[in-house]
Amino acid sequence: MSSELPSSDLAQWLRQQRLRRGVGQAQLSALTAEHGGEEGQVAQPYLSRLERGERDLGALTPARQDALRRALGLSLSEWMARTGLRPLASHPSEDVLGTLELVRVPVRALATAGLPTSETEGRVIDYELVPLRDHRPGMLVLEVQGDSMTTEAGGIRPGDRVYVDPSDLDLREGRIYVLHVPGLGLTVKRLRRYSAHLWLSSDNPDHPPVRPEEATVVGRVYFHQPRGQRV
Repeated sequence: MSSELPSSDLAQWLRQQRLRRGVGQAQLSALTAEHGGEEGQVAQPYLSRLERGERDLGALTPARQDALRRALGLSLSEWMARTGLRPLASHPSEDVLGTLELVRVPVRALATAGLPTSETEGRVIDYELVPLRDHRPGMLVLEVQGDSMTTEAGGIRPGDRVYVDPSDLDLREGRIYVLHVPGLGLTVKRLRRYSAHLWLSSDNPDHPPVRPEEATVVGRVYFHQPRGQRV
């Protein structure tokens, strides 16, 4: 299951990948020839049309797709997830990577005043390629801002991403949740029980626990990226 980009976004993505490599279109064309020979070379004029969205990437032969992928330094799994196309594998080990199923999920900033359920494109700061084994229907990927969950061992640090299951709203002591607190916005906290009450606790000891009068549970954090720690 892959989630390819719309044609206009795909054109922009291709250009970004070329710029990331630090090469011009003529240089990229030469690199496709190095990787795929005459059969795999993608001519510079065609690359220009691809980046303007005037030509369909899928119209390239599998050999040219593979040469372009390799010239851009992309794995089979990322190429497939971004484009929805499967080129020829250049090595048997890469074909194994190509079988990985990825789902493209929008990333939103955790520190925001509203609930992160809007489909407004302006609220999306990036996209995360989530392995199908870690994907859950309706999941949210949020980028953490702030150090309230940072520990000496690392913890959840600013810039890290958390996967949130919005269907898991059953509050349990010791688990981590994303909540919306009026006046504070979105926050990620661990649930702790002190006396007879549940409190929102930070893993960073410099941040005291809080017990707001009102809070909306967005969902439970079930995965921490990029450290890959299950929580």
